[in-house]
Amino acid sequence: MIKATIIGVGNLGSCIAYEIAARDFVDRIVLVDVYHELAEGNALDIAQAIAFRNDTEVIAGSYEDARNSNVVVVTAGKPRTPDMKSRMELLEANIKIIKSVALELKKLGGAPVIITLTNPMDIMNYVMWKATVMGREKIIGSGGMLDSARFRTVLAAKYGVSSFDVDAYVVGEHGENQVPVFSQVKIRNQKKTIIKAERVEVLNNLRDSALQVISKKGATIYAPACNTANMVEAIIKDDRRLAVCSCVLNGEYGLQDVSIGVPVILGRNGIEKIVEWKLDDDEKTLFLKGACQLKETITSIYSS
Repeated sequence: MIKATIIGVGNLGSCIAYEIAARDFVDRIVLVDVYHELAEGNALDIAQAIAFRNDTEVIAGSYEDARNSNVVVVTAGKPRTPDMKSRMELLEANIKIIKSVALELKKLGGAPVIITLTNPMDIMNYVMWKATVMGREKIIGSGGMLDSARFRTVLAAKYGVSSFDVDAYVVGEHGENQVPVFSQVKIRNQKKTIIKAERVEVLNNLRDSALQVISKKGATIYAPACNTANMVEAIIKDDRRLAVCSCVLNGEYGLQDVSIGVPVILGRNGIEKIVEWKLDDDEKTLFLKGACQLKETITSIYSS
């Protein structure tokens, strides 16, 4: 049986569950939430939504029901709100939640791939890794592909093309120091040279894109849900697909003991390979700035 578990099934978690169920690549989806009735309601709603499409089983359960899951997606935590200028404002509230979830997952044993979405995502992904004591290839932060999707959308609008015509990725911190990899942007399979003034404009639009959604509708839901479901599908199907994910580095990019967004190959075991791209000087500077700030936060957490 192929099983996926979603821990935290509010707006985002339930949307991820629905997206996975609708695509029909798992046998069972387990929804776990501290508000069990919410999990029950979402399980019924999703089951009824797919009744004419496939027979994926969707249930509300406990951590015990998550045992032997192939993939566990964690969205549990306080969400970012319109009054928050940075995801880092969620640190104190969410670190306790993630440690609690991690310890419950550790009790279950096994070797599921765990995908972290709780913000600040890179920090929470590191905390998940430390608390579960699992291999770093199994602990993955979802954020890089969402940022990359936003990057492609911004570039498509600027240059008047379809987002399908744009090949572009964002690496680094899922936050203020995100790094659009301008040096590798392609439009219609042709390398696109983007001058500095245009880069500044695009970067500002990119940084503002999430806040625009949050200020207008309260939260980002569909985009992170869909991009996370893409990751789950690549893992379950062993697609060996390129994706930007937050993972704990051990010498790659000259970094140690920090979780940050980098290109990887996703497959059945989680991160099958970390891909080291050559970044230009500006990209590398911003990448390392984000890594330094993340490392400082990690150090403060584990030295207190």
